[in-house]
Amino acid sequence: MIDLQISNEFWEDMEWAKMNYGELQKKFKNVWVAIAEKRVLCYGKRLKEVEFKAEALLGRKDVFTMYIESGAAIY
Repeated sequence: MIDLQISNEFWEDMEWAKMNYGELQKKFKNVWVAIAEKRVLCYGKRLKEVEFKAEALLGRKDVFTMYIESGAAIY
């Protein structure tokens, strides 16, 4: 069994991202972003690349990532 500990920072960054999604949408369109310490740490088109960069920069795996849509999609 894998023991994955998720830090409090992860949950705080997730809440920050949800509250600031509109602002993130203005700056980052159709990309994955990694958020740490209530700021965008890195971003890119491919999730795995963003996760790899974020882990290298922070030294931990539990970095919050989310896809930022441009808002132009029609459903």
